[in-house]
Amino acid sequence: MEAVAHDQLEAARYLLLRGGCVYSKEKDGSTCLHHAAKNGNLEMVELLLSTGQVDVNAQDNGGWTPIIWAAEHKHIEVIRRLLTRGADVTLTNNPGCCLRGFQ
Repeated sequence: MEAVAHDQLEAARYLLLRGGCVYSKEKDGSTCLHHAAKNGNLEMVELLLSTGQVDVNAQDNGGWTPIIWAAEHKHIEVIRRLLTRGADVTLTNNPGCCLRGFQ
């Protein structure tokens, strides 16, 4: 997860080849795909999606999906890619969750 969160594409590729897990969640519920979408790293998003092991609609503890994070940071190409992979734009954040993070 650290390689993805810090935009280290080659390290992420290496870890995936060695059996790295892409679907685990952090304490705040975020996944690798959340991090890649938030960072706007299209190559990383594509790498993660290519594994077939990520949930494009995974919600973190605040209810945010990868596409919500991509939209928040205006990463248009990432949004497009997530839409082509079935991202559900009708999912919303949890009630009481503030716009730019969690309460």
